[in-house]
Amino acid sequence: MKLTTAFVALAALAGIGAEAQAVCSSNAARKEIRSLTPAEWSSTANTLKRMQDYGWFQWFAYVHTANFNIIHNCEIFFPWHRRFLKDFENVGRQFSPTFALPYWDEVRDFANPAGSMVLTTAYTGSNGVGSNRCVQNGLQNGWTMTYPSNHCLRRQYNNGNTINPMYSPEYIQSLLSRSTNMAQLRPAIEFSIHGAMHLALGGDMVQNYSPNDFAFWLHHANIDRLWFVWQMQNPNQNFWSANGVDSAGKAIGLNTALPYYSDPITNMMYPGRNGMCFSYDNFGTVTQKKRSLTEENTQKCRQRPVVTLPSLPDLVEGVFDDVNKVLADSESVIKETITNLLPAPMLNKWFPTLADNNTVTYTAADIPEAPVVAEVPEDINTHSGLSAPSLPSESFDIAGEVVDSSYYSSPQIEATDGDEYSASTVDVSTVYTSSVPTAAPTEAPSGSESELGSESESEYSSSEDTAVVPIPSHEAGDSYNANDAEDYSVNYQIFDVSANPDVSGLDGVGPTYLMPNPFPFTRGFIQMHGYSINELKQHYALAKQFVGDMNISGYQSPYAKGAKNLTGA
Repeated sequence: MKLTTAFVALAALAGIGAEAQAVCSSNAARKEIRSLTPAEWSSTANTLKRMQDYGWFQWFAYVHTANFNIIHNCEIFFPWHRRFLKDFENVGRQFSPTFALPYWDEVRDFANPAGSMVLTTAYTGSNGVGSNRCVQNGLQNGWTMTYPSNHCLRRQYNNGNTINPMYSPEYIQSLLSRSTNMAQLRPAIEFSIHGAMHLALGGDMVQNYSPNDFAFWLHHANIDRLWFVWQMQNPNQNFWSANGVDSAGKAIGLNTALPYYSDPITNMMYPGRNGMCFSYDNFGTVTQKKRSLTEENTQKCRQRPVVTLPSLPDLVEGVFDDVNKVLADSESVIKETITNLLPAPMLNKWFPTLADNNTVTYTAADIPEAPVVAEVPEDINTHSGLSAPSLPSESFDIAGEVVDSSYYSSPQIEATDGDEYSASTVDVSTVYTSSVPTAAPTEAPSGSESELGSESESEYSSSEDTAVVPIPSHEAGDSYNANDAEDYSVNYQIFDVSANPDVSGLDGVGPTYLMPNPFPFTRGFIQMHGYSINELKQHYALAKQFVGDMNISGYQSPYAKGAKNLTGA
């Protein structure tokens, strides 16, 4: 049933300009979900259940659906979702004043995501079962999700009861290191870990109403955290970077009003100010550890001993035996690992911010003043749609700030009954099977292509090629093309042994645990988001090139153990 109510869209933060930069009196401290104490997780779970009972999961799924086509595949992506997350967190704080949205540092689990403690009955539950793919354990077991119609929470892993490997923490760190503005970072993240996690879990997570699944909120909190890590990587360059285009191809900037909210992007840029009253547990300072290309350590890194990182579980054969017990954030661990184990030319190629001999530590004191931006035009709309659910009270007090319930406005776009891209019309849950070649590589038949293109993936560059690998540029107008989709094929292999068998790790040479290839996006998921297949090909080819370079260099990722078990190798 659809409820229709006219609303005037009001934002609690509207009118706060860049000049004000109002400092929050306190912040919700967001922690990695596995680091919560039992009491903290119990309180979080109880708050989420109350939000579900009041209809708030339905509401946020509706808002996301109503705005879906204008908040993805463009640079509105980061600031819009930051505001969306804070709305969810603020609602939770009406039920429990101490509520803070956890995040899932999912790249720790990249080699075997289904083995993550987060996907167990202790937290969000595991794979769906039966013909309807209902999740029958964990937080949302027994919940009835009411948007777009009554159903259980659904999941369908992308490889039966397992999930194929995703993007490694090393690759995500490389993306952060090589991106110099938001227009580069956004597609780099959206076309990698963002889409991969949605596809990995399947079910509700591959629909535009994905906020039904609490894993959505954990995942996007981590995406937001990565954006903040990048902002602090080089504050002078990155912190206020808001270039790019919106969904219509129009240039955006700090004074661009967010769709639905009408707040300017500048109000979303600074966690801890302008109503973005949250912080992340791993942020105190951001350090770039760097070294010179002239250092003697330019030989293949396999000859150097693995360094046991302080305050972490011991490494066994270069890897953590159980990544669920590694509570340090993945960026800190990986920065320490790659700067100790990678040859300098490879650092320069994939991690340019870590590749010279300076050590730079950035703190909040290094954040430049907010640029002065033009006044944002007032954008007040009346519209109809699903009405916001009720709240425990008409207004509430958080950190001394009274926020009126009119803060939660209805979407400016009326959602349809059902979805344009549902499982019955677009296949967004193709199941990939893993394979490990056992025979010598053979030439592909004339005219055939591998997944996402025919680039020469076996010709991985070595340390002789040290030029920084650029992030592919996103051009206005890049979008889904049905003709390109006709040539899209998937032939995914977890381990591309044919690329370089002598360092594959599967024959006793090279790293004990080979870095696996991430799985590619499905055609239906690409169509649903309007992504350009050619643009995705470029990003995916670089991801595979990165995997090849790491393996050829003999680099052992400390998080890579689980992937080898998926193949039985």
